[in-house]
Amino acid sequence: MFPITQDIANTLYELDNLEVLRGINSNSIDLIATDPPFNTKRNRSGTAGFYVDSWKWGNIGLLPDQWQWNEVHPKWLETIQDGHPELFQVIESTKFVQGEDTAAFLCFLSVRLLEMHRILKDTGSIYLHCDHTANAYIRMAIDAIFGKDNFRNEIIWHYYNVASTSRKFLGRKHDTIFFYAKSKAAPFNWDDMREPYSPESNWVKASDSYGDPRYGPNEKGKLMHDVWRIPTINNMAKERTGSPDQKPLKLYKRIIKASSNPGDIVLDPFCGCATTLIAAKKLNRRWIGIDRRSDARYHIITRLADISKAERKRFEKYTTDKAWLDKQMQPYEMHYRTEPPVRTDNPTLAAANLPSVFLITEEFQMTRAEIHKTLINQFGPYCWGCNFKAPDPRYLELDHINPKSGTDDHGQHHINNRALLCKPCNLEKSNRMTLLELRRVNKRKGYMKDGVLADLSEVSKWTWQYLVKRIQEAPHQYSLNGI
Repeated sequence: MFPITQDIANTLYELDNLEVLRGINSNSIDLIATDPPFNTKRNRSGTAGFYVDSWKWGNIGLLPDQWQWNEVHPKWLETIQDGHPELFQVIESTKFVQGEDTAAFLCFLSVRLLEMHRILKDTGSIYLHCDHTANAYIRMAIDAIFGKDNFRNEIIWHYYNVASTSRKFLGRKHDTIFFYAKSKAAPFNWDDMREPYSPESNWVKASDSYGDPRYGPNEKGKLMHDVWRIPTINNMAKERTGSPDQKPLKLYKRIIKASSNPGDIVLDPFCGCATTLIAAKKLNRRWIGIDRRSDARYHIITRLADISKAERKRFEKYTTDKAWLDKQMQPYEMHYRTEPPVRTDNPTLAAANLPSVFLITEEFQMTRAEIHKTLINQFGPYCWGCNFKAPDPRYLELDHINPKSGTDDHGQHHINNRALLCKPCNLEKSNRMTLLELRRVNKRKGYMKDGVLADLSEVSKWTWQYLVKRIQEAPHQYSLNGI
């Protein structure tokens, strides 16, 4: 396994991208430019925790729907619900408005977007490509993750060279690219975002002089707007790979020029036929690509070598030949990995106060229902914020002792960081306060009930022993770090 450092730039990971994203250090990527699967119910299937690229040549339309709600991994739903309540509301609303399958697609994308946000530098940006089927819901999800104030543009890619066959509505001739920055510190190379003046334009009015006739047109051209008129690859024979999802190189070169500089690291978590990676290479950026398909490396190699589509036909038999692919990679200083990287920035473990010898896996984590029942059985049906005694356990909700916001890795979901709260206390605490801060607020406002509040030191001691007991009873589920 390899850490994300400069010496492994220009690396292709043949894996589910969630595994790789989890292993990349925080604040290490300059730009993410990606074209994830569209929610067209056409060519892929998967769950929120992982996905399988089941696209088959000549078999479009014969495969099951892409995403189904009953396949969404419950652990990821809980992660979103606990740590990102605004995002959870977006997914829940999508379920009711657009249907469960679209909500499942949004959950699949959101868990990956959360990791993308973490690994971007504060000066980083993301461009996410989508079509009309779910773009409204994707926009809300990115708002919830990146913050609405970090929205920069809704770019319209107008592909005018595609025939329209519908007679029921206006022909669809564009995709949407959402452009977000991680913070105000993210640069934008606006002076590079220029295009030629149209022959019929009045260059004086169109130039940067705002109509002052003392100045001529900018020799670089006029500043672009958010509608990009770029043809599809249909008439670009040399560029075509045969993938139905392929986007033109000119489109992604424009994105990379806008929000990165030479030497920066550009990441594409759904790199497919390698358009983003090739564009990055041509613009002297370093790149990281991720894709499950075994032919992704073949596409990178043949496109880096500038081999035409006709010539590539001769090499198709080598698409999964590891020895041949390794040999072809050598001149391009590329790396190829089939295992995810390992974070080297000392990430907080799933159980923050456990000794580092124990690494609790995702599979071990208890469900919300299990933790809720366990804590009530042990400590009774009392709110830990105000000591309200619930007449029914359903009056008590599960929250965190340490909040989910305010730090890079946030509070954790394990039982050692859980608290039982009545609804008013949960609303008051939100995801900002610690449990101790909530108690101080309740005492000041006179909301405390009679009796003795749960002793948090005793709670911590008991939940710690409970965790150790479970670890000892199922040691095969754990890896020992350093032993």
